Amino acid sequence: MGVALPLSDAEFNDTLARVENGLQQAVDLTNKIIDACNSVGRWLGPLWDGVTDMLNRLVDLIEKLCSEIGKFFTRPGVPWTLWNHGTSWTEQVGKRATDLMSQATTGQTEIDERWQGPAATAYLGTLPDQSKALAAIKAATDDLDDALTKVAGGIIAFWLGILAAIVPFIIELTGWGAAASTGVGAPPAAAGAAASTLKALGIITAVVGASIAYLTAISSQYKDLLQRVNNNDGFPQGYWPRSTTGIIADGSLSDDNTTNWHLRTS
Repeated sequence: MGVALPLSDAEFNDTLARVENGLQQAVDLTNKIIDACNSVGRWLGPLWDGVTDMLNRLVDLIEKLCSEIGKFFTRPGVPWTLWNHGTSWTEQVGKRATDLMSQATTGQTEIDERWQGPAATAYLGTLPDQSKALAAIKAATDDLDDALTKVAGGIIAFWLGILAAIVPFIIELTGWGAAASTGVGAPPAAAGAAASTLKALGIITAVVGASIAYLTAISSQYKDLLQRVNNNDGFPQGYWPRSTTGIIADGSLSDDNTTNWHLRTS
């Protein structure tokens, strides 16, 4: 089982909702600043052209910020689904493989206690290979669990990083909106809002870059898993280990040859 995730499923959904609400607040506050600037524009004379340029820049930055975050909302990720799948691989497959592995030894099996003969001996000879195959299954399930848990954690870290950028940005933008509502403070509020947006956009870009770097770093784990699927390690010729002598193929209890399975009498 992978390590516990930092957020519950409900908390993760709440994080997404807070980010989405933050983006809507950013748009609403930007419109408020624009309206405030327009209301005093006729008093600014030739200075209005500079304010207009600043407002256009603010709008462009807000659109870019919303676009940068919005494209991830189409597929925000399902960390708890990934975590649960990883846990299922470990508990439902890996654990069973471990339990069987402990039984695939001459000390634990009852084959040699109940049966004798060449076929029984040939089967006992496959136990080390069966144990190796079970160990390969267990190792693969552990790696799957680990990989899925890391991706799940990365998704949560990404959205927490986005939220960490959005919250102070909205606080700053709210302040600029209040300044703009005074009328005389509208033009400098536009400049301040643009600077705050640019700063938030820089943080968000850094979060995206860090997430890409993180996923790239763990991508080798997926390549290793793919290679393991195709290398048949522990599975001769891609099959479950079995005796190559041919003797074990005779499952008869009595016929005219000596390869029978015989009930042990001593």
